[in-house]
Amino acid sequence: MKRLLVPVLVAAACASGPQGKPVNEPAAGAAQAVPSPANPAGAATAATPSPAPPAAGQPAAPPAPPAGASAAAQAKPEPPAVDEGAMDKSVDPCTDFYQYACGSWMKKTPIPEDRARWTRSFSEMNERNQALLHDILEKNARGEPDPADPYAQKVGDFYSTCMDEQKAETASLQTLRGELAKVDAVKEAKGLAREVARLQARGARAFFGFGSQQDFKDATKVIGGADQGGLGLPDRDYYLKDDAKMKELRALYESHVVEMLKLAGTGEGDAQKQAKTVMAIETALARGSMDKVDRRDPNKVYHRIERAGLKKAAPHFLWDTYFTEVGAPAVQAINVVVPEFFTAMDKLIAQPSRLNDVKTYLRWKTVEAAAPTLGKAFVEESFRLTKALTGAKAILPRWKRCVEMTDQALGEALGRSFVTTTLGDEGKAIAKEMIEGIEGAFAGNLAQVDWMDDAARAASQDKLRKINNKVGYPDRWRDYSTMSIGKESLLANVAEAARFETHRDLDKIGKPVDRNEFGMTPPTVNAYYDPSMNEMVFPAGIMQPPFFKTDAPEAANYGGLGMVMGHELTHGFDDQGRQFDGSGNLNEWWSSHVSDAFKERAECVAKQYDGYTAVDDVKLNGHLTLGENIADIGGVKLALAALRQKPGGQLDAKAEQDFFVAFAQGWCTNQRPEAARLQAQTNPHSTAQWRVNGPVSDNPDFAKAFSCQAGAAMAPQNRCTVW
Repeated sequence: MKRLLVPVLVAAACASGPQGKPVNEPAAGAAQAVPSPANPAGAATAATPSPAPPAAGQPAAPPAPPAGASAAAQAKPEPPAVDEGAMDKSVDPCTDFYQYACGSWMKKTPIPEDRARWTRSFSEMNERNQALLHDILEKNARGEPDPADPYAQKVGDFYSTCMDEQKAETASLQTLRGELAKVDAVKEAKGLAREVARLQARGARAFFGFGSQQDFKDATKVIGGADQGGLGLPDRDYYLKDDAKMKELRALYESHVVEMLKLAGTGEGDAQKQAKTVMAIETALARGSMDKVDRRDPNKVYHRIERAGLKKAAPHFLWDTYFTEVGAPAVQAINVVVPEFFTAMDKLIAQPSRLNDVKTYLRWKTVEAAAPTLGKAFVEESFRLTKALTGAKAILPRWKRCVEMTDQALGEALGRSFVTTTLGDEGKAIAKEMIEGIEGAFAGNLAQVDWMDDAARAASQDKLRKINNKVGYPDRWRDYSTMSIGKESLLANVAEAARFETHRDLDKIGKPVDRNEFGMTPPTVNAYYDPSMNEMVFPAGIMQPPFFKTDAPEAANYGGLGMVMGHELTHGFDDQGRQFDGSGNLNEWWSSHVSDAFKERAECVAKQYDGYTAVDDVKLNGHLTLGENIADIGGVKLALAALRQKPGGQLDAKAEQDFFVAFAQGWCTNQRPEAARLQAQTNPHSTAQWRVNGPVSDNPDFAKAFSCQAGAAMAPQNRCTVW
């Protein structure tokens, strides 16, 4: 799982353990996450269905810019790195630094109706990026592409088909009927295995996920990864917990399945029966699934039992037929992430008499996957579930959803045009210099860590030296020449993009690791660390104000992008990353007493965050969020140390305060209660207030900068220190 900087509110989770650690949610709190056209690396765990691009007549969705107008020109201006107007100076920074840095911004910044969350940095950066992409796509769709772009027409055709509402009502629905007919035609076990493979290759989350992954124990090898999946609610606990809120959401989800099946042509009575069947199957899959805290332990999600072991775990599923149909007929080396899940799945398909129930489930997964490409009725019904989960009040405007869908389907093709207008050579050079400074700060810190022995310190220095850094965009762009995009059915185009990505992903198995590849498209407002690759990746999309600007004060750049860089670097040495050595292998490369000393310090962080309230009566889960919290605490410390180590880095009091304010203002957020609850229950990232107040309360330099008295909320007597 890539370790992101910020969370995904409503989207499929990664499947095969800690292969990358992102820093933020891709759409910065969009009410509806656009479904990925494929499930690379087995991404198929619990996810809520995403609604289609909104049809005509959605009252709260703002329209696209008028013809001839530039969306980029209408986007909000770049915010200052340190914004005095965002601060509430009536608040004592030593009592609540988040409120001090963000209070005025929070009071005067409403959450847009079509969002579950609005963040001063990520949301506004994403808006500007979307506006730039929209301008590029409109030109491509009009037949005015950049002549140097080999895929401009393909990108334009995908986008224009998405924007055609009438075709969503007709052509895509006709495509769906054909898909459902194929499910209905399944008569026996071999047909079932073929159909599951076909649906997965077209983007449906049917039963489980299968894709490529690096071998945790030998990072030079790419193997197969089979993982739990197949759920429609955000997490296994939504099926298994019996509190009133979970019961309410289960009832709503079941009624949602009923309505969606009716829209797809099923009668009322049959739809109600089929929805109960879907709930029974998904609940059984949930019982066999591993919980999110355990999934954070790489040793618990690594089981090289191979193809033969997979057959033993689920003997009634015809795996040879499946692998042939999905496009990996020869695969033998497989990490079966959660073997118990496949045993649970096997019980569902073991009896031939249950074939009709299984087909009912597959019909639902087909409709669920197709919904983002269909007409108004599907859009509105999909949004009913999204609204309950996230609190969003309206659906994203169609043009924004189509921009996101195009980015997911043809992201590197679209990204080529994007980077020419956003990230110049100067910005890339400054960013690389900042990374070197952050790494230097970590090297200096390693020399001071008193709980490591010399062997662990030397091995950690070696891992640090081996970290690969990717900035902006890949050196070699993806080849989309074999993807065929038409002009009639959006569903057909999304399925084709999924087929292309599935083939591209599975083709990696058995081949050398591609170290050029980016795990995010260039416009993405995010960053990640990947422990198997031992690399940090910073797409062009995040290297913008307020995080970064070439002419901004260094204190602001380091408080913004510098903290992001320090966060990702610290992931290499958090409770997951520390288990992977400098070559990316899962390996006990520290002595047991050093590991125990780390665990003791990490447990301090877990208990600290266990005490923080996310919303109402919902607390953060300190163990679920442990890696991200360690990275946040370390990121702030490293960024400040790197800033101080620059030539002439003697900072005055104002510069030190500006550094901390710039850091905090990167996380200024207004979030709906439903979204905060969802995040706290399912996501490894803490909510925004604690991503600020937690790290500064553990940082003695903050207390000095703001002259906090010992014992103040932001200057506690006992601090947690890992790095």
